[in-house]
Amino acid sequence: MTLKTGLAPHYRRSESLRGMMFGVLLPLLMLLILPLLRQGFRPVVMVAITAGVCFLTEILFSLFARKEINSTDLSSLVTGTIIALLMPVNAPVWLPCVAGVFAIAVAKMPFGGTGHTPFNPAAAGVAFVTLSWPKLVFGYRNILDILPLPLLEDVAADTVLSPAAALKMGAIPAGNPIDMLFGQVAGPIGTTSIAVIAACLLFLLFRRSARWEIPTAFLASAALFAAIFPRIPGTRLESVVYELLAGSLVFAAVFMATEPTTAPKTGLGRTLYGALGGLITMLFRHFGMFEEGVVFAILLINTLEPALDRLTLKLITSGGRQHAK
Repeated sequence: MTLKTGLAPHYRRSESLRGMMFGVLLPLLMLLILPLLRQGFRPVVMVAITAGVCFLTEILFSLFARKEINSTDLSSLVTGTIIALLMPVNAPVWLPCVAGVFAIAVAKMPFGGTGHTPFNPAAAGVAFVTLSWPKLVFGYRNILDILPLPLLEDVAADTVLSPAAALKMGAIPAGNPIDMLFGQVAGPIGTTSIAVIAACLLFLLFRRSARWEIPTAFLASAALFAAIFPRIPGTRLESVVYELLAGSLVFAAVFMATEPTTAPKTGLGRTLYGALGGLITMLFRHFGMFEEGVVFAILLINTLEPALDRLTLKLITSGGRQHAK
């Protein structure tokens, strides 16, 4: 039995890189609809500027390193969009831009660019600014504040406790699960509306831009951990519901863990990869210093991808040989 894996990025069907990136970018932009209606144009401006900074950083790096400039590659725009969607709407505009520069100039281009990165660039960028400016990354404006937000200037606003922060303190979040499903709670721009993210996942699965094993195992692992080790008073079911709906866990499971370059290439590998991602995310939530540690979990499972590929390919090959006998 012979198994072959192609050069990254790995695709199941014939499709251009540009087409695949557009297929990811489109649902990401769908996540701006509710923030646009509730917060005005500032979220759109933040996404546009951050994506532009990432695109420009990739061009400048290519010029400096005397590499070919791939102007049709939309991956830098995807990276910038993910970074901005993981920021509070009241964050200074420079914060996601710094994350974007780090993502492209440190975590992506030095390793060879698209298809060769060992780490998810967006996760690396967000992790960098989280460690550097945690109060800005986790300072959320009250969703009920209807005052208009400036497009570029810093926002002077009182911050409120997010559901993830409440869970970190061992308290039941103020918003009910229905509010959390439809983005009526404080949190990052693109991660609070779980219902919209679920619709985006269906779109990605339909286009085969993502594989079902990773997000399914990721969320199942996190749910199992939440049921066994609840952080809040109440039933185990309540623990599972609040843990899954709070923070950036679902967003990361759908848009970051499924990134094809850093994900395993076999079904079993993807399942183990996703399960480890959910487990490590919950460990960061319980024992980490921040209310949310999913980007650090993504970076950790990125390091395990080569080992998971070797292990699962060995198991599949051994199984094929035994079947042949």
